[in-house]
Amino acid sequence: MFRQSYLDGSSSRVLATEGVLRHPDGSINFDAYRERARRARTAAIKSSITAALSVIGTVFAGKQGPAAKHHAT
Repeated sequence: MFRQSYLDGSSSRVLATEGVLRHPDGSINFDAYRERARRARTAAIKSSITAALSVIGTVFAGKQGPAAKHHAT
């Protein structure tokens, strides 16, 4: 068992097996977790590539990026 906390500060004891994805026979569905992880990886890679292409596009478009905050002494 573990304790689940809520934003309002309250908590409750919850069995560790609650919320687990299971097959109809009661066994844990590891394939569902693998699929979730695959989707998360794909989304993270896509997000990284999109951000990188945005930066590259800004550089080649001739737009100024954020100015460096250096102070000469």
